[in-house]
Amino acid sequence: MYLRYALPLALITLALITTATPITTLTNVVEKSHIPEKPLSWSSYVPPNETECDIIVPDDYPSINMSVTAAQPGQIICVRPGEYLEVNGTTISKNGLRLLALGRPEIPDESVIIRRSGFLLRIQASNVVVSGFIIVQEGNWHGIDIYSGSQNVTVTYNVVTTTNSSISGYYGIRIYRSSNVIVANNTVYGWASTYGIFVNEASNNTIANNTIYNNSNGVRIRAAAYPAKYNRVFLNTIVNNTYGIYFSISTGGDLSNNEIYLNTFNNTNNYGVYGASGSNRWYSPMEYTYRYEDKYFTSYMGNYWSDYNGTDSDGNGIGDTPHEINPNNVDEYPLMKPHKEYLIGVETPTTTPTETPTETSTETTTTETETQTSVITVTYTYTQTLTTTETITKTLPLIETETITSTSISTETVTSTVTNTVTTTVITTKTEELTIPVSVTETQPAPPVEVPVIDYRVTAATGVMMLLVGFLLGYVLRRK
Repeated sequence: MYLRYALPLALITLALITTATPITTLTNVVEKSHIPEKPLSWSSYVPPNETECDIIVPDDYPSINMSVTAAQPGQIICVRPGEYLEVNGTTISKNGLRLLALGRPEIPDESVIIRRSGFLLRIQASNVVVSGFIIVQEGNWHGIDIYSGSQNVTVTYNVVTTTNSSISGYYGIRIYRSSNVIVANNTVYGWASTYGIFVNEASNNTIANNTIYNNSNGVRIRAAAYPAKYNRVFLNTIVNNTYGIYFSISTGGDLSNNEIYLNTFNNTNNYGVYGASGSNRWYSPMEYTYRYEDKYFTSYMGNYWSDYNGTDSDGNGIGDTPHEINPNNVDEYPLMKPHKEYLIGVETPTTTPTETPTETSTETTTTETETQTSVITVTYTYTQTLTTTETITKTLPLIETETITSTSISTETVTSTVTNTVTTTVITTKTEELTIPVSVTETQPAPPVEVPVIDYRVTAATGVMMLLVGFLLGYVLRRK
């Protein structure tokens, strides 16, 4: 007879359990973040935005030659990635023209390749810029020819090579009777029977941060009817050439006051000369502060010569004895290692200790005693922590900045800047903590004793359930 009451009792018990025990559902969501892969670039060339372009090849004209012919002075011609086998060579004779690739030369899918057998690219104007191309000479002519009378020309971030290993009389990049030309951040190679970069009767030019290899002469400087003076050759890697740098001086020529420093020469012959060599400077025009093997030094800096056999007793990375190139040309500060092993242009680190006191108060009750006098003795322990932080900051500024400003015939001013930047910040923090325990004991009145209160209150749901259970039990007992 009790079976008919089993179901209601079970339901009531389940209701009570549900009311007393909450059910929690945990959801664990793991999200994956996807980072798109980007090709890595070895150059700093940044292609222009298409909105900056006045003419785009091949959108507006199918060839580079046609676009240059149609352009107005000062316009920007942009060339989309691809390979351009030019039917005709190109001469840039309009001042202020800029020929820029819309891709990076080191990324195959983005590179802009210009190929031609014979006359390829000549610049005969001022304030011209050519950047970002792979230029391949397949016949007999120069890669890039900066011709007589040009000024303030900038040739950067190009690869200039040839497929004709027997080519002679023509050169990778030639600067002929021109001034204030910047040739920087280029790679020039493969001119096995001739010169990678040829400065021919030209003065006041800059050859900087290029990689020049597998040529007959890496860099050749020549003076004849026109002098070759005040040129600067620095931060270049010149390796695996028959001659690293070669001077050629005809009768009456003036090849002097050039500055050659912070280059790496590792060639069959690092230096060669034809004729009576002039007097040139083979170390930096100023002292640099630099880091070498984790130490800091300040000195003039010369070049790295693979055939230098000197010693370095003080460990500053500069040879103890000069490197004699010839009696009129001596590198007074030869480098012991290639120039890229030196972090140049840094400031000597200074130590500035900074004390930052930090007081931490920790309240700990160690003794709590109730006496007949109703007094509690409390001991407080304070911990004072003094933190001293010593910070060393090393800042590495620019090494070289050359700015050349000139005004063209059209009264347009163009500024070309070659900057070699080495910027690094190193922060070293040393923290020392001094902990001083301080104990203070004080007596204070005991707090009033609290009588515990029993809470007899119940929730409405619990009350209803109790009434139902009582009713059912009474009903069962009456039935008995």
